[in-house]
Amino acid sequence: MKILLVSPCLVNEKRPGQFALPQLTLSLIAGMTPPEHEVEICEEEYGDVVDFEGDYDLIGLSIMTQTCHRGYHIANEFKKRGKVVVFGGIHASVMPEEALLYADAVVIGEAENGLWEEVLRDAGNHKLKSIYSLSQVPDLQTHIFPRRDLVKCSSGKFKVAPIETTRGCPYNCDFCAVSRFFGTRQRHKPVSDILEDASSCPQKILLFVDDNIAFFRKYALELFKEMIPLKKKWIGQASIGISKDQELMKMAYRSGCRALLIGFESISEGGTRTYRKTLKTLDENVQAVRRLRDNGILVMASLIFGLDSDTEAIFDLGYEFLSKSKSAFFQGCLMTPYPGTLVFENLKREGRILTDDFSKYDTKKVVISPKNMSPEKLADGFNEIRKATYSYNSIFNRSLPYLMKGPVESLLYFSLNAGARRRYKENRDDIIFRNPADMPVDFDITKYVQPFKNR
Repeated sequence: MKILLVSPCLVNEKRPGQFALPQLTLSLIAGMTPPEHEVEICEEEYGDVVDFEGDYDLIGLSIMTQTCHRGYHIANEFKKRGKVVVFGGIHASVMPEEALLYADAVVIGEAENGLWEEVLRDAGNHKLKSIYSLSQVPDLQTHIFPRRDLVKCSSGKFKVAPIETTRGCPYNCDFCAVSRFFGTRQRHKPVSDILEDASSCPQKILLFVDDNIAFFRKYALELFKEMIPLKKKWIGQASIGISKDQELMKMAYRSGCRALLIGFESISEGGTRTYRKTLKTLDENVQAVRRLRDNGILVMASLIFGLDSDTEAIFDLGYEFLSKSKSAFFQGCLMTPYPGTLVFENLKREGRILTDDFSKYDTKKVVISPKNMSPEKLADGFNEIRKATYSYNSIFNRSLPYLMKGPVESLLYFSLNAGARRRYKENRDDIIFRNPADMPVDFDITKYVQPFKNR
């Protein structure tokens, strides 16, 4: 069969030539595909154009909540042409009945352990089932080498190869669907397989897509030690707990780590108690960022606004933390009720979701009514903290520690901040989205995208 794998993207999110983190999913699916099949990958974010007239036998679409409308439009176009369409990804996994309105089948969760091969066999025999899922998550000991030759491994000025060492997140935050998709127990790939995978990448910079690469200390130390001879640079994600382990920080740096995305989520007293993602006080978190920087690791600080514990004071508190710590980069997010999360169920029950237009669920738009402030106050505060942090004064005031580190760190610092400033300026106006008065928030997807087969 000839197979097309598509990663959909909204028009205003396409970023060819700009900084964007390469994805791994479709290249892994391609790596699972038996060699008798021909595979193409289309990544709309990087400017690829979907060929609706191609002679494909099967179309696979991986969708997130924000991209599901676009994914459904693409599916409709292929269904018009009599093609077989299969959905996967987090949104399809938590909303399979919705996805089946537009597709022939849905793969729920992970596709290893022969599941994707089963889909292809059934499709070839014209016996496709509606739902495919594993009875238990794969152990990852049988390594799948992704087909990186089929995807873009570039991000602005950087050539970046995405790579994965673990799956699963034990934090199980109520706003995040990762634990439901990958589980709360972290699973590890063999270090030897990761080294072979990393060595095969011509790119000098690796992106570890793990939610917390340093959660298990023994595994992380072994991985970092074995990576030293590769002489690769890498960025990844970890919890702030790594800042309390001097040996782990030093070994991470020696292995090539130059930046970590840290999900602080909230540094208010209430947020700290709820999510357990930070240290106890603002000053402790400031010192933690400095310790990582002193060990050569840039901190990309992620904060969420609109939590039930947040008041209007959260914006001043967040800016104080960013200014004092001189975090290399600020990833500001608005609380977004993704389907499949406890937050979604709670806010839906309480009638606090303003719109069911999933294309607005990108963490940069107000789509909820917060508990302790109005949507307008949430939007104003979010715009102000982004404006202040991405201002030229702020960028240059925070830059000195990174200029002193060297050219790689300086380039990474200014690239991150320049990209964030540009995207903020493009999306800083009215960011509150509500359904029209005559349109109920009932999560009926067909009012946005009518399924082809129901027309």
